Amino acid sequence: MDRDPGSLYPAPYRLEAKGWIDASWELSEKGKRARFYCLTRLGRKQLATVRSRWEAISRAIGLILDPAPEEGK
Repeated sequence: MDRDPGSLYPAPYRLEAKGWIDASWELSEKGKRARFYCLTRLGRKQLATVRSRWEAISRAIGLILDPAPEEGK
């Protein structure tokens, strides 16, 4: 049976290739070898950019779904 990596597993490799995260192999709390990830400085900068865009889009959608009442009506 072939194992399909799906969309979750390739994501950390792409983020690591872009320099947005660092990865290391360590022992988990259960004593098993596990891969741990942390944001790099470049990753935190990218996160701030994406978060800012998301907040702007979210505000715009909020105004469409729940517009402020017009004055005089």
